[in-house]
Amino acid sequence: LDKKTILLELSKALRHSRDRKLDPWAVIQTRVPLIKISDQKTDLTCDISMENDLSLYKASLLRCYVAIDARFPKVLALVKTWAQARNINDAAQHTLNSFGYTLLVIQFLQTCSTPVLPCLQAQTLEFNGKTFQQPPAVDTVGNLEIRYHGCQGATWDDVSHLVGFGKANTKEVDELFVEFLHFVGVVLDLDSHCVCIRDGALKPADKTQFKHKHLPQLCIEDPFDHADNVSRSLTETSSKRVRLEFLRAFEIMSRTGDFRRLCQASVRGNGAPANRDSHALGAAAHAAAGVGPLNGTHARGSRGGGFVGVRYGGHSGMHGVPLGGGGV
Repeated sequence: LDKKTILLELSKALRHSRDRKLDPWAVIQTRVPLIKISDQKTDLTCDISMENDLSLYKASLLRCYVAIDARFPKVLALVKTWAQARNINDAAQHTLNSFGYTLLVIQFLQTCSTPVLPCLQAQTLEFNGKTFQQPPAVDTVGNLEIRYHGCQGATWDDVSHLVGFGKANTKEVDELFVEFLHFVGVVLDLDSHCVCIRDGALKPADKTQFKHKHLPQLCIEDPFDHADNVSRSLTETSSKRVRLEFLRAFEIMSRTGDFRRLCQASVRGNGAPANRDSHALGAAAHAAAGVGPLNGTHARGSRGGGFVGVRYGGHSGMHGVPLGGGGV
């Protein structure tokens, strides 16, 4: 049996599971066939794929970043909650997949004025007065060499020596979330920048480096395969829409801190913004265009608005959003 057939059969078996109420969906007409699963009891989702060794190392790399600073998965949880609510987190609909958002968040946290995360694929890392050399490669997948700080193999990693790397940056999750929106909506230039967590910084975009047939609208380089553009699903129309959503989000959060309003669904089934929200998107673009780099907890816009503290669960943060735990 080929893996597409196996995945279809597994999807059917999961759908009829008596132990849990699962909602599996086989997506097999893609470059990497997989099953998307939603657990109706916990509202958790996950993907299952087969014979995809590189994905194991990608997951291992992400686990390393999660272990270094607990704010990373919390910021990412906010980003994904918002992106899913606004219908801009689905490659099948020509928006950005979850891995793309994950790499954007890592790149932002690597490039803050005071970095929160290191570049785990750098040749050397300096921390706590010590210099750490990149370990030797642990594997080769195809012609791709697998090596990064903390890697002990596809299912085991150790970055205990790097925990606390970003302690000099004392900003809370809500502040980092707003700055991330500014980073993507205003700082990131879709035409001239390439997101590259392997380098630990934005680099000049070379839109011919990727193996896909069409030129990309946004360049997000895979951390292991430099010829793979993670954001290849974006079209000219959808990339503009995603950019406007970031501008709208930055406008709302920098002025009101209202995460519930931020996540209000306002898109039609075809993915187009609803008419009632078109003015908000236009205003967001106008306001954010005049905003400079964020300074501390305040983000000054064209009308003089500032970051507004909000609350969640009795603590300063995002209103109505639990931030305890959360994976990538």
